[in-house]
Amino acid sequence: MILNLPKQREFLKKTVELGRVPHALLFCGQNASGKKALAIEFIKTLNCQAASLAKRPCQRCRTCQEIEKKTNPDLSVVEPLENQEIKISQIRQLQSHLALRAYSAPFKAVIIDKAHCLNQEAQSAFLKLLEEPKGRTVFILISQYPEMLLPTILSRVERMSFPVVRINSQATEKQKKIISDMLKVKEQEMTFRFQYAKKLAEEPEQLKDVLETWLVYFREMLISTVNSASQTKEYSLTKLSKIIKLIQTTDFLIATTNVSPRLALEILMLEL
Repeated sequence: MILNLPKQREFLKKTVELGRVPHALLFCGQNASGKKALAIEFIKTLNCQAASLAKRPCQRCRTCQEIEKKTNPDLSVVEPLENQEIKISQIRQLQSHLALRAYSAPFKAVIIDKAHCLNQEAQSAFLKLLEEPKGRTVFILISQYPEMLLPTILSRVERMSFPVVRINSQATEKQKKIISDMLKVKEQEMTFRFQYAKKLAEEPEQLKDVLETWLVYFREMLISTVNSASQTKEYSLTKLSKIIKLIQTTDFLIATTNVSPRLALEILMLEL
């Protein structure tokens, strides 16, 4: 699903209209902000078979459907392996693929999802790709933590920021349940909280959504508290800021290091 991103979509559309498509883009922002979906839509727009730009992406042509399914031969999607790293072998494989001529699309496209997971060797190899592009190739890097990328990579990409998803205005049933569960758990004894941490640690896919939803929830609470000029009985501004920073740190450590998710979550549970 693509969230309402008028500024980002308008900018990308203009680059196509003016024939000034950036060689490399960095989509940065929280994970649920629609970055990957918009990247896919942009690649469809570049390569859609519809004659009129106004009708792109048509979503019906073979190219659009192949890109949506990520089976198009001119689209490469690079993602972390099981150990949460993008390795140099993946970048070398990408280099070999890009050395070939485009199969049918006007643009070859590369999505590096969770680009912050590129290890140092992979980043160095990827930098060479950015420095020596072959043909009409567009790179889109997606990351929550762009500061983990080499400065030389950051200097060669056009950065596009994505907004925080607001729970109140765009909450899904899943997000509402996550918040409801959290509010119940934080009222329980510490033993129960640690059991909940253990459960989350055993479900890594669920854990990512939980941490992101908590982060949005406490950010909104912080903003509301500041705007109302009064602090809640439960949380002071200092406490809210501490919780937000700890959620961000926990998410970062679990995503990029070998830290024990259960231990990191137990520390977080002490502050909720």
